Amino acid sequence: MALLEFGLLLVTLVILVWFYFKQSYSYWKKKKIPYMEPVFPYGNLDSLLPRGISIGIQSKKYFDEFKKRNLKYGGVYAIAAPMLVVNDVDIIKDILIKDFSYFSDRGIYHNQKSDKMSVSLFSQDGQKWKTLRTKFTPTFTSGKMKVMFDAMSSNAKNMLGFLDGLENKEAVNIKYLTQGYTIDVIGNTVFGLECNSFKTPDTMFRKMARRIFEVDFVAAANLCLAIYYPNLAKKLGAYITNKDVDEFFTTMVKENVHYRESNNIRRPDFFQSLIDLKNLGNAEESIDIDEVASQTFLFFTAGFETSSSTIMFCLYELARNQEIQEKVREDVRKVVQKHDGEITYDGIKEMKYLGQVLDETLRMYPLVSTLTRVCTKNYQIHGTDDVIEKGTKILIPVAGIHKDPDLWVNPQEFDPERFNDENKQNIHPCAYLPFGEGPRNCIGMRFGLLQTKTGIATLLSNYRFHLSPKTKQPLKFQPETFVLFTTDDVVLKVEKL
Repeated sequence: MALLEFGLLLVTLVILVWFYFKQSYSYWKKKKIPYMEPVFPYGNLDSLLPRGISIGIQSKKYFDEFKKRNLKYGGVYAIAAPMLVVNDVDIIKDILIKDFSYFSDRGIYHNQKSDKMSVSLFSQDGQKWKTLRTKFTPTFTSGKMKVMFDAMSSNAKNMLGFLDGLENKEAVNIKYLTQGYTIDVIGNTVFGLECNSFKTPDTMFRKMARRIFEVDFVAAANLCLAIYYPNLAKKLGAYITNKDVDEFFTTMVKENVHYRESNNIRRPDFFQSLIDLKNLGNAEESIDIDEVASQTFLFFTAGFETSSSTIMFCLYELARNQEIQEKVREDVRKVVQKHDGEITYDGIKEMKYLGQVLDETLRMYPLVSTLTRVCTKNYQIHGTDDVIEKGTKILIPVAGIHKDPDLWVNPQEFDPERFNDENKQNIHPCAYLPFGEGPRNCIGMRFGLLQTKTGIATLLSNYRFHLSPKTKQPLKFQPETFVLFTTDDVVLKVEKL
């Protein structure tokens, strides 16, 4: 009898699952919006369990498919969840800027109870996001950037000292080099701590930096829920942060807050802004200690990984294009000579060609290769009868847009002249999205660019970079990570000038 009951239960479950997927896979057809034919049980995904907190360059494949069909947008399914992929830059402009009020949320999973590190400015929605964005904006003024620059410059010199001390410069792991620099900068500017990543390679900051992006099977299953079914994930208490990472940052933040408050210490940094928010005394605008930890965690993660990878990709392209490398080095040297042989805050802003090289690097290697938005109220796409329903997730395939031959001439070619004064005026405002666009663009953009330029300028002033026989080309990328990760280390030959 028990076996019969189990069999009936199993058959019922199979029928319910079948019916659920059948109904789900009819969504875009019913709306008469072009779509990619889904395959059970993945939908249009390449794999079921993601390795990061975004579908990453997967959206590039969607972009290419709809591009071939000459479509401005089209529907896809993440397992069974319908999502709209938007290829057209004018519609993207409407979504990110003009009609932002319909798309103010990113739709990123966050859960204060089960995974407090997931609750941050990046993931928060509605009024909470608006309040925090307003409060954090003064942290990134020119005055604050100028103060933080001293830490960047000092840590760039430490990176240089590490490179000088290497006996074998024929095959240098560039990611290891740049990560040490950016971890030290973030540790200094955010926490006021000296991480000393180069003197102490096994520092906890570097260990935790690696752990942030390590995903086991259980974490991958939680990520799957968090990305594609965030409401269900919240009910089930899914977590996407490694427990030891959570414990490390929570403990460090609490100790740092206690130290500053007990000793009446104030510093002009991001961390101080968080402490001030905690002490507002206004329940609607203040944040608690867990939120201080999660916002700090976000800034650390975003600040070290994106900048270190950008420097790495930039040096890789300069190694492949020696003429461009010499031109940007000359640009850096002229400005340095003008400023008494030092790389200064004002000097960095004067390095015009360096800025072009960095812009082109971010075009070819957008670290956040997919932007997400959620429709917060029914929205009719301009010039059409199509309506995006409330709750629908939007995918903006940045990696595809940055390589679109209709927007960029010879998009596979590394050409910083795309961003000279004359050509830059002709770039559509949403054809270039390394930091997003509109009210929810990256709040730390100025910090990231300053940190990256300082690192590149310091390295190019002292070294020439060449491809190594160990450099695996073309670069290959992990398909489902939050930021753009190469599957292999980028190894370059480094020559002292």
